[in-house]
Amino acid sequence: MTGLDPTTVLVVSPVVIVVVGSLFVLEMWRRDRTDVVDRCWTLTFVAAVVTTFAYLAASSPALWWAVPLGNAAFVVSLGSIWSGARARSGHDPALGVVGASAALVALAAIVAGPDAGPWAGALAYLVGVAAWSVLAAVALLGPGSAGAREARALGAACAVAGSYYAVRAVVYAVGGPTSEPFVRWFGTATTTLVNLVLIVVGAFAMIALRTRETAELGDALFDPSSGARTRAGLERAVAERAAEHGGAGRWELVVVALELRDVRALRDAYGPPGPERARRHLADVALETAPVGALVATDGRAPGVVVVLAEDDEVVRGLWLRALRGRLVDRPFALGGEVLGLDVGEGVASGAAAELWATVERARTTARGSRDGAAQHGDDVARGS
Repeated sequence: MTGLDPTTVLVVSPVVIVVVGSLFVLEMWRRDRTDVVDRCWTLTFVAAVVTTFAYLAASSPALWWAVPLGNAAFVVSLGSIWSGARARSGHDPALGVVGASAALVALAAIVAGPDAGPWAGALAYLVGVAAWSVLAAVALLGPGSAGAREARALGAACAVAGSYYAVRAVVYAVGGPTSEPFVRWFGTATTTLVNLVLIVVGAFAMIALRTRETAELGDALFDPSSGARTRAGLERAVAERAAEHGGAGRWELVVVALELRDVRALRDAYGPPGPERARRHLADVALETAPVGALVATDGRAPGVVVVLAEDDEVVRGLWLRALRGRLVDRPFALGGEVLGLDVGEGVASGAAAELWATVERARTTARGSRDGAAQHGDDVARGS
């Protein structure tokens, strides 16, 4: 039971839901790219806003169809939290199941007809909301979930909402919407407060969680020390490019492998940091000079840099490699108190995007051959003032 009058509820609830929902949607839109989790949870707030306006419209008897729309939308809102939680753990989001449950809830209200008023199909609606809330809590808090403080906060909010709606469904089934316990403890004002807490806590927990996870994913996809892509980052970028070109089996990519010469000499002279600093410098120069659309990556398994070119243009490739060599000469780096210039072996190979790493290995084999051939002609680390 609360002291809120119906007018306050009708004014405060839509405003808060629209503002909070808009904040979440804008936060997702601000990002360069979103994933399935972001899209599922954006659907949560879009559906919540639809629910709000549908129930406002349902106050007019002529718009009785807004009741099934609002019921179905709120079921989608809670079900989408579950779908996003599943996607976050690497499972199929199963949005089709959520949509089917919403359709059944809407059908229950339609069958009840306009004479049932705002409580048309209410039991199916209450059970649906309770079920998806509890399932979302289990997905976020269960042993198979990717635990995080923000996820636990969201899961706790879903658990509270699910428990409330489960009890509300039982009280409704036993005594109906006019019974004293239902009116006193599970009426519109109380339910609105529960929904507002769920929406507000959910929005800020989701934003905080996705912001942190996006930053962590960025660290996994890009080497923070050089800005080049990691092995996983290159695989993801190539997969995205391949999808734009009709699939990994149809897009022919060109790989240029740049291998540091005589890594052993660098390690012997400067210790383990020597080769790593040299590779970082090579990646920096490759990023600075790479053609438009090229993907530059480092791989801890090899002492060099991999560059995937956007197109197979020998002229562009030749001009870039010439610029790269000149920049390596013009821009030596300091290591162990000395100024060093790098000598780099180059290898080129082409192949289908589906065979990315096989193509990379062929390019590296060529680069190692040029590296070994050059090693016979003098020192591999050139020193200067």
